[in-house]
Amino acid sequence: MNARRVSILAGLFLLTISTFLVGMWTTHKEWWAWRTTSEARELWRSYRATGQFLRENTYFRRQATWPDATYTVTDPGAVAEGYLVISRLDTVTKRPLAELRDAAGEVLHTWPIDYSRLVAGGAADEFPHAATVLPDGSLMVNFDDGRALARIDACGDPLWVKDDMVYHHVISAGADGYWTWADPAWDGGHNQFLVRFDPETGQTREAISVLDDILSAAPGAGMALSITDGYEIVREADPDVTGDILHPNDIEELSIAMASAFPQFHPGDLMISLRNINLVAVIDRRTHTILWAQYGPWRGQHDPDFQPDGTITVFSNNTDRDRSTIISIDPKTNESHDMFLGTDLAFNSYIMGKHQHLSNGNWLIASPTEGRVLEITAAGKTVREINNILNEGYNGIIGSAEFLPEGYLKALPACQK
Repeated sequence: MNARRVSILAGLFLLTISTFLVGMWTTHKEWWAWRTTSEARELWRSYRATGQFLRENTYFRRQATWPDATYTVTDPGAVAEGYLVISRLDTVTKRPLAELRDAAGEVLHTWPIDYSRLVAGGAADEFPHAATVLPDGSLMVNFDDGRALARIDACGDPLWVKDDMVYHHVISAGADGYWTWADPAWDGGHNQFLVRFDPETGQTREAISVLDDILSAAPGAGMALSITDGYEIVREADPDVTGDILHPNDIEELSIAMASAFPQFHPGDLMISLRNINLVAVIDRRTHTILWAQYGPWRGQHDPDFQPDGTITVFSNNTDRDRSTIISIDPKTNESHDMFLGTDLAFNSYIMGKHQHLSNGNWLIASPTEGRVLEITAAGKTVREINNILNEGYNGIIGSAEFLPEGYLKALPACQK
């Protein structure tokens, strides 16, 4: 073999190795080339399944037992009087929106949710994680993979945008403002804050640091949050390097009206959900100490709520168990049970999820990865169901569902632009 041939072979070998290393690095860093290839692969996968080009985790196979209509009422006399607000993937435009429905199922208003109108360079189809309506008909939203927490008007235009941190997962009403989670780097970062903000302006009114306030409040707080002694905390966490050790996804403030049912806590104390360690805990608002903590029997849970009877209910996703549940627990005794065990109720969402106890005794359940919203009686009987139908085989994702009692809205929202 002559020197020229050796030189050519060596060059080809080095080029092959270099190409391989560049590919591995772009995959690791999720740079443009890898993202483009990955997104194209996912679009092709969705097209093969549904005949449409859809983003990952926005479409899910329908079950044969589900209704073929978008809105189905099985017991009109048992339906709660009021309005439903549902955030979902619009299966026509493939863009996110929120819609207001009355008890008859009629869509009274639609809010377009366009992240590119809130953040320069943002993707128009960025999916919202939390959405809640204010009495004036404006909508507050945050996003799965975006930074922004925003309040939009009836036309979808921003009234204010808060994007100095990554605001994520929850928008929950308190006595004086609303609560959300925030981290400077990403929604699974270590440097998490419970943030109370003014809904009129978006201005932060209170911020409680998990690292600086809760972990340092009392000995054993780190153990309670499964952060072992000597674990390296990374305040500016890189999602490619640093693990999502907590994954906070809810904050619930104990109201004055409900405080008498929980004498072991104080009005204003905060219940949190940390999905990745299956933890629901109550934090003393004044001292930031952990007053109560329970790891399961829920798994991968969302949306723990205080209830007037002194119990806490939890949407248990039961990831990889093929059936989600609503679990009730008494924090005084830690006795718990599956609220709808033995009924015909069946739903399953391996991520996300919401539930709400209604004034007529019914329950509203949002099962996002099924693309379904259910209103059920205390006995587990379905009285109405919403399906976000994509085609005969698939539903599109639903982000959240919220019930608004009659009288909550000052007027029905309307876009005048």
